[in-house]
Amino acid sequence: MSKKVVTVYIDDTSIRLLVTDGKSIIERAHSPLETGLVDGGIVVNEEEVAARILQLLDDRKIRTKKVIVGLSGAHSLTLVLHLPQLSPNLLAEAVMREAARVLPVPLEQLYLTWQTIPAAERRIRVFAIAIPRNAADALLKTFQRAGLTPYMMDIKPLALARMVNEPTAIILDVQPTEYDIVIIGEGVPQPIRTIPIPPEERLSWNGKLPMITDDLTRTIEFYDSKNPESPLVPSVPIYVSGELADEPEICQSLSDRLGRPVMRLSLPVSYPLGSYPSRYTVNLGLALKRLSSKSNAASLVAGMDALPSAYQSKSFSFTRVLAMTGAVIAVALVISQITMIRINASNIDTMNDDLETISRRVELRQLQELEAEQALSLAMVSQDTFTAALQTLYNQRDEFNLGLEIVTSYLPADVILSSITHDGGRLDIEVQSASEVEVLQYARELEANGTFSAVNVLNMRRTYEGEMVFYLTLEMEAE
Repeated sequence: MSKKVVTVYIDDTSIRLLVTDGKSIIERAHSPLETGLVDGGIVVNEEEVAARILQLLDDRKIRTKKVIVGLSGAHSLTLVLHLPQLSPNLLAEAVMREAARVLPVPLEQLYLTWQTIPAAERRIRVFAIAIPRNAADALLKTFQRAGLTPYMMDIKPLALARMVNEPTAIILDVQPTEYDIVIIGEGVPQPIRTIPIPPEERLSWNGKLPMITDDLTRTIEFYDSKNPESPLVPSVPIYVSGELADEPEICQSLSDRLGRPVMRLSLPVSYPLGSYPSRYTVNLGLALKRLSSKSNAASLVAGMDALPSAYQSKSFSFTRVLAMTGAVIAVALVISQITMIRINASNIDTMNDDLETISRRVELRQLQELEAEQALSLAMVSQDTFTAALQTLYNQRDEFNLGLEIVTSYLPADVILSSITHDGGRLDIEVQSASEVEVLQYARELEANGTFSAVNVLNMRRTYEGEMVFYLTLEMEAE
């Protein structure tokens, strides 16, 4: 008998539950959520949402305590890191250092999960997922309040990517308050974007469709600019799920606008004729984490599990128990031997007391003289250190001023510089523009200037006002 897999996905508007055995959908249900219980994919009222989860499970007579859970991709980041060939014992530290360098948020505020993916010879590529701790903690603690044990977790865009069995594809999932765009290039789901829908546009396709089309176009152009050797040709399909999967006329309109085939995601399980479970596509993607035999995913990261280690259950090891028992017995024997030695040596200790007292006095005098020498040496080192630190500050000031001058002098008239920060040999800038083309051209001109060794467009997002916000990192040329 096939083992049942229970998945739960929570967003701002509902809790979605799906049970499958890998062959068919056994159970599916959802519970609407009032505004404010979950905001931007982050659980705000843990107690109330936990009660709703329990009620949903009770209504469907589901008794399991182990669930696979999904998290919105709204605040999460994915990135591909490029590293030189390293020995395995150095790789983890190198990944953390590189992630800390390129991510716009301190690692202390994130849960970072990563795995290596195929790379060129003598190089290492790493795919990493960075999830805000506050979002993951709120979700997982909500399930713990409900008495449930999440044993796997994923962000929604990667769960959707697991549903596609082609190495290159475009995925569009539209939900009531947000939509996800995922581009899979040669098995790597990158870029990934989760875009909120302004409240005034949520009810009408006339308002949503132009915005979705515009963002799809921008994301495809962004991918093509980063992968000129393998752009997304018009035959690459757009797979849709969510609300859009139930709107064939809207899908056709989207296909006509973009000049690409648009089709619903195919599902790995059976379902009643005429009842395509568009609302539960992400749940099926979560289930495929467990049902590996049913997954034909071409994604190179289909097996990644984003559940933080702090929430992973500790497996029982009989070997470890035997080792612990043996260690306790060994310690008891050692203590017994030490006790015997101490009894036999007590007389010798008494005879050595006077000699030790004299030795301590000599050592104390020597220590005092050594401390005096060290204090003098430390004072001299401190002076040199202060001088060097002051010179470093002067150098960083000059470096920042030069970078600021270049950044502002090349800034197009229609691009707004929102912020700029300096960290060692790197500038992090945030710009706003209605045109992605202008920002990409701006980045190319900065790199051509020669002041910066590398200019990277790290991420982009849309504001409620329709402006695009871009995050760029600029590496200063080493002198």
